[in-house]
Amino acid sequence: MTLTPVFGDGVFPWGTHVYREPCLDLDGVLRDLPLLKNYGFNMIKIQEHWSADERREGEYDFSRIETVVKRADELGLGVYLGLTMEQAPAWLWRKYPDCHFVYSDGRRHNQPTQYTIPMDGKPGPCWDHPGAREAAARFIAELARTLGQYKNIWAWNTFQEIGFWPNTAGKLGFCYCPYTLARFREWLRGKYGTLAALNATWQINYADWDEVEPPRREEPVAPFIDWRYFMDDVYMARQLAFKTKALKENDPFQRPVFSHADTPRVGSGAEWRWARVGDFFGTSNYPKWNNGHPWDDPARSEDEALLNEIWEEMMLCTDLARGNNGRDRALWGAEFQGGPISTSLHFGRAPTPKDLRVWILSGLACGMTGISFWNHRVERFWKEANGFGLLDPLGDSTERMEAVSKIGAAIQAHGDFFAQAQPPRAQVALLVNEDSYHFFQACNGDVIHHYRYNMRGWYKRLWRMGIAVDFIDAEEVAAGDLARYQAAILTMPLSLDADYFRHLIDFTEAGGALIAEACPGRWDKYGWTTLTQLVDGGEALFGATHRELVMVKEPGAAARWMPGERRFGEFDRPTLLRGCQDYSDCDVRANFYLQRLQPTTGEAILTAGEDVAGVLNHAGDGWAVLLGTYFGFGALAYRDYDAGTDGFLAALLARAGINGDCCGKLLRRRREWQGQEAWFFINPTPEAVTESNGKDGFTDVIDLLGDCLLEENDDRITIRVEATDLACLLLSS
Repeated sequence: MTLTPVFGDGVFPWGTHVYREPCLDLDGVLRDLPLLKNYGFNMIKIQEHWSADERREGEYDFSRIETVVKRADELGLGVYLGLTMEQAPAWLWRKYPDCHFVYSDGRRHNQPTQYTIPMDGKPGPCWDHPGAREAAARFIAELARTLGQYKNIWAWNTFQEIGFWPNTAGKLGFCYCPYTLARFREWLRGKYGTLAALNATWQINYADWDEVEPPRREEPVAPFIDWRYFMDDVYMARQLAFKTKALKENDPFQRPVFSHADTPRVGSGAEWRWARVGDFFGTSNYPKWNNGHPWDDPARSEDEALLNEIWEEMMLCTDLARGNNGRDRALWGAEFQGGPISTSLHFGRAPTPKDLRVWILSGLACGMTGISFWNHRVERFWKEANGFGLLDPLGDSTERMEAVSKIGAAIQAHGDFFAQAQPPRAQVALLVNEDSYHFFQACNGDVIHHYRYNMRGWYKRLWRMGIAVDFIDAEEVAAGDLARYQAAILTMPLSLDADYFRHLIDFTEAGGALIAEACPGRWDKYGWTTLTQLVDGGEALFGATHRELVMVKEPGAAARWMPGERRFGEFDRPTLLRGCQDYSDCDVRANFYLQRLQPTTGEAILTAGEDVAGVLNHAGDGWAVLLGTYFGFGALAYRDYDAGTDGFLAALLARAGINGDCCGKLLRRRREWQGQEAWFFINPTPEAVTESNGKDGFTDVIDLLGDCLLEENDDRITIRVEATDLACLLLSS
C-alpha cells in the first residue's frame, strides 16, 4: 500500500514559513514570494492568529492573510495554513474569566499580554470551557469558509508544537478547573464503570463520584496515572478534534487537516493519540538546538556533533513521529531549521550547506513526505531575533538558501516518489507504553529522564548496527500489530500491566522474540509491587525467578545517572557481565540495576561471577530473553567500557533472523514505492568511505544529488560518501 497524493501528482510539498502576526513588513513578504518561487519552493507557510483576526467578537478580518494567499495563488504557490487559537483575543478573557487553565493549588494561569513569541500564546484557554470552545469553533468555521475559497491552500494545521507549555505546576500539570474535573470524572466512569471498581483499582475510599479528584500535591499515587493519561492523551486529542471538525465541516474543498509536535518525547505514547485525530502528522526539527545529553560522553569533534544531529535530532525524531503517525500517511517536517538558533543573547552558528544536506537526507531516509522550513527570513522579535532564517534580514541570497534550492530541485525531479514512498516495515519493534511513561514521571526525582535516556540509547545502539526499528504503542500491541515483527524490545519495564504483558506472551508463543530488560513488572501500572518481583506470567515466560536486585556503580569516577549512596558500600562496584553458551565471547557492562536470576526452564546467557544475570527461554514457537540490566545507558556513555555489548546484541538478534543493513562501513536506509527504491547511505565515520554493493536486481540507478556514484555495471555499484555524511541513490528496473 502507498500514499494517496493529496497535493497533486508529482508534488513533494517543499515550503517555508513567511507570515505571522505581528508582521512588520507585509510589503516585504509580498516582494519575497516571487523570489521563493524562483528558488524552487512550491509552498509557503502562514501562521494565523485568532487574537489578530477577531479583535471584537463576531468581527472577522482575514484581509492581511488573504492578501498573502491570493498573491501566492497568482504565483502558483501552495499554502500550508496553521491556526494559533491559543493566542485568544482579549474579549474572550473578559467575557469568560473562568476559561483560564487552573493549577492544582487553585491559581489561574493568567497571561493576558500574549505575543506570538514565545510559545505562540500557549497554553491559551482551557478548551473544556463550553463558551471558549464554542467561540473558537465559530472563528475556525468562518476562517475555513473565507480562506477556504482559495484552492491553493493545501493543508490546515490545527496546532503547531502541541503542548501545554509553559506549565509551572510541575508533574501534576493542568487543568483543575471545574469543567475539566467534570470531564475527568465522566471519563473515569466510562473506563471503570462503577465507583467500586475505581476504588478497588486506586485503593481509595470515595463514597460519591463528585468526591473523585486528581492528586493536587503528591505525584507517586495511583490516581496520577489516570490523571496524566487523561490530560496528555484524552484532553489534548479532544481539543485537536474540535478544531479539526470545524475545519472539515466548513472547508469547501475538504483539504487535509493535521497537527505537529515539537521534538517528540521519547518513551511517551501521547502522540499516537494526537496524530490519529488528523489526516497526517508532523514534527519540528531544529538539529542545532540540542546536541546530545548531559550523561553522554561529550562530542570531541565537529564530526561527532554532526553525527548526533543525524541520528538523534533527525532520524530518531522522524522515526518516532512516523511510528505515532501510522503507516501509509503523509509525514511532514512541519518546522525545519533554516537558519541559526537564537534565544535572546545566545546566538547559534548558521547551518552550513552540508548541515542542511544531511538533515534533509536524514528526514527523507526516515519517511518525510513534505518539508517546510522555519523561516524564509530571520525572526524580528526579542527572544528569537535574527535567528532561523534561510535568508538574512537584507539581501536575496545566502549559501544555505542556495543549497536548499539545489536539494529541493533534485527532490522535485522525483516528487512522485518522495511524496508517496514509505520505509519498509522494520523487523524490530521498540515498545512504547504511556502508563510506564507516567509511572516514571511520578517517581521521586527526575526518574523519567532515566527511562527516556535508556530507550534513546537502545535506538542509538541499533542505529549504529544498521538495524531499523519501528516504535509501537501499547494500543497497537493490544490490537495485534506486534505480530508483524520478528522481535520486540521492552526497555526499562519496571512498571508493567499484566493485561498488556499477556499480549507479549501471545506474541512470543506465536513465534516472536521478546527481549526484556531487568525487573519487568516489579511494580504494576498503578505503583503496587508484585510479590514475585516479576509481572504476572513473567516467571513462566522467561523461565526464571527473581533472586536479588542491587544497584551498580558507573565505571567513571563521577556519577552521571546514579543517585548518591546513602552510606558507603550501598552500591556494587562497576560490573562486567560475561556471556555464556552461544555468547561466550561477549562481555556486557551492567548499568544502574543488576538483577540476579534463578533459571527454571530458561538457559543462562549472561553471568555476574557465579550468578545468572540473563536467561533465554523457549515459549511456544518463539523465545523470550530477560536481561538483568539496562543496555541503553551504555550506548552513549563510557564508550571505552562498552566494547562488547553491540556484539552480544547482534548475536541475540541474529538468532531471530535479524541483521544490520550495512554496506561495509556504511549504514543503509530504504524507501520503496511501485517497484522503485531509494537507498540512503549513511557514513557514521570521520573519514570518507568508498564501498561496493550489489544492485539487488535493479537496472537503472540515479544519484539524487549527483555526488556519490563512482561506478556502475550490470550488477554492482561503487559509491563514495564523505565523512559524517549521507548520500542517496534511486533505483528502478
